[in-house]
Amino acid sequence: MWTVILLICSIPVSGALWAEKYVTGILGRAITIHCHYEARWYQSHTKYWCQGWTRQCNVIATTNRANGRISITDNKTQGIFLVSMKKLQWGDAGWYSCGIDKPGIDPDPMFNVKLHISEEAVSVPGLQFLSRPNVSCSGDSVTISCESARGSLPIHYTWSEKTPSQDSKISDTNKLDLHCQSFTQQHHQYYCTASNTQGTKSSEIVHVSVNNETEKNCWYIIHISSIGQRCICDISSTIPPTTTHSQNTNTISSLSQKQTSEDEASERYDILCFDSLCEMNNIV
Repeated sequence: MWTVILLICSIPVSGALWAEKYVTGILGRAITIHCHYEARWYQSHTKYWCQGWTRQCNVIATTNRANGRISITDNKTQGIFLVSMKKLQWGDAGWYSCGIDKPGIDPDPMFNVKLHISEEAVSVPGLQFLSRPNVSCSGDSVTISCESARGSLPIHYTWSEKTPSQDSKISDTNKLDLHCQSFTQQHHQYYCTASNTQGTKSSEIVHVSVNNETEKNCWYIIHISSIGQRCICDISSTIPPTTTHSQNTNTISSLSQKQTSEDEASERYDILCFDSLCEMNNIV
């Protein structure tokens, strides 16, 4: 009689904790393992991540104690604790266990997970502005970054410029710095290349249109198709103050005033970004 009552009231270990049994992580990247549990029974219990598949396994992280690259986040409402392992190494492969600390004589609920580490080819690198692109209107420097969202680490990045004869490498980092001193012509085309042991991929083209190509005084428009936008460069601010003062103080005819207005208007450029290049149209 009492035995039957104890079996009904006790919490079964089998089925109380489960996860995906076989998971694959990418070398150098991070992986998150979802360990599900019965929230009504184990919401307030300590959860842990154990290296090994037996009950004598080595506990390497708990909900109360992270361990370097390994940490646990417990979602008590949904009944899931997430095990995060960062910067995966070849030596991380093997058997692990999701576990719940259960005080008393009953065994802890555990579930075995086997982690496999593999390599992966890089994905097409994405581009991003690290500074406001419109500062190029005043000739200031603009930085563009390049990064592959997928692919085993380490990943090596280079920036190159397309030229009629052959492409030339200009940087061995994932950042492209653009400034007036780097331009030798009106139009430039750049691209980023990402490579690892499994392959190489190139980014889309970065188009640069340069006006007033001198080292100390230029402005330029950058266009990236995936970040297409309408850009307006107002270069009227570059007119010397003395010229503006002279126009304001001198008495001029109505015709001259009209001509001056047209000249000032011609100093404003509306840059429309299309799929290939930025096209500059004067505002009338």
